[in-house]
Amino acid sequence: MRRRVTLRGTAHGEARIREPLGTSLGAPTLAALPAALAHAEGWRREEHRYVHSLEGGYVAYLPESREIEIVATGQRGVEAAGDAGMLLRGELTETFEAEGEGVYYTDGEGGHTPASARRVAETRAQHALDHQVRDALHAAQEAAELREAAALESDAGSRARNELDRRTAEVSEELRRDAALRLEAVGVQARNAFHRVLAVAYRDAILAYARSRGALGVVCAERDGVVDIQFELEV
Repeated sequence: MRRRVTLRGTAHGEARIREPLGTSLGAPTLAALPAALAHAEGWRREEHRYVHSLEGGYVAYLPESREIEIVATGQRGVEAAGDAGMLLRGELTETFEAEGEGVYYTDGEGGHTPASARRVAETRAQHALDHQVRDALHAAQEAAELREAAALESDAGSRARNELDRRTAEVSEELRRDAALRLEAVGVQARNAFHRVLAVAYRDAILAYARSRGALGVVCAERDGVVDIQFELEV
């Protein structure tokens, strides 16, 4: 008697780096950054951070620590099987009865003599008896398998889980090494995405400063990714 359990899961691996912004950006820009991220295309708020998905990873801005986090990620499906088996032994003690019929003629016509009739009856009885024994053995085997099935399934499932854990850990380590190799490329995407929003934060910080100082003739124009801001201040 054997049972096989197959389990499937997903292995994950990642590599990450954090870059502080507090020393490179001024307080007004940092203050304007959350609002810019909240309205930027492709960015979403997740608990206490802003996240942008990338090919093979993501970039996140953490307002509390004023850092950007660049993460290269990878995942792969994992499958493992566990087998368990046991030899069923048993003894069946039961009484069986069977009958068989044979026909004969007193004059022995057609060879149907009492002796031939007895042989036919005995053969038929034996066939009926064999059929009963086979049915009883089959029923006993099914009952025994049913009794042991749960334990066998549990054993196979435990083996499968152990193998799945081993395979998941193995594949996760491969994915972590691969993510570390891709972190630089993901970082290029990440910084490009973040700098586009950072430009908006710079713009908003400068415009807020100009308006707070009563600037005149404030003009803001953007062309080909370049922001041009003009205003006049009385000194």
